Amino acid sequence: MDFLEREKRDEDAGEPDGRFYNLKEVVPPCSREESLLFFSCVFGNDKPIVVEIGSGNGHFLVDYAERHPGSNYIGTEILTGRARKFSSKLKKRNVKNIIIFWGDTRRFVWDFLYEDSVEEFIVMFPDPWPKIRHHKHRLLSNEFIRMLYVRLKAGGKISVATDYEEYRDFIIREFGKVKGLRNLFSNGYSVYPEDYPKTIFEDRFRKEGKLIYYMQWVKEEDAAGFVAQGSSHRVRRRNM
Repeated sequence: MDFLEREKRDEDAGEPDGRFYNLKEVVPPCSREESLLFFSCVFGNDKPIVVEIGSGNGHFLVDYAERHPGSNYIGTEILTGRARKFSSKLKKRNVKNIIIFWGDTRRFVWDFLYEDSVEEFIVMFPDPWPKIRHHKHRLLSNEFIRMLYVRLKAGGKISVATDYEEYRDFIIREFGKVKGLRNLFSNGYSVYPEDYPKTIFEDRFRKEGKLIYYMQWVKEEDAAGFVAQGSSHRVRRRNM
């Protein structure tokens, strides 16, 4: 079952929304062209694609998409309850420029996005996994950042916010290992942008007196050799 057949079936079956996709059931696109065609059909246009990693209940992305209608937005969330609340929020506010992928974010990025296709990745308050023995679970590792890099367009951005100082420094170090990504702040981070929507975590952390650290990287001119290497790795994985 391909993407478009899945969307039609969900609408007929009364699932949360025709823009709600279960990663365990959807067949990934087989090429960059198929991926771009799907998103073009779903959104009804070819506007730039912005992906939020770990959207929760959708508080940030829904507000952000309404303020910036010039792009198409993809939210990802692994927790069932949050993903369904996110879907309900889209319906209530009649937001048409967002779709939701429910499942493992890493799988979504790896299987559903292709090179040079995303305008921006947004990661708001990822779990810092503060205990040293749990650091292996941190989302923003060097390996995952490289996955994002390959899928970014030249000039595309990765925006990250955290309240956890040690994780902030860890993130900056991991991004620093990826050639072709430039940090936009001289000291590595800045304050949370005033024009950004509030999030549940951001509001909670401020009430607790915590500082919010905002970081942003831009993809410079493509390192063609690295992009090709990333693409061929995808092909080998699919043929295993």
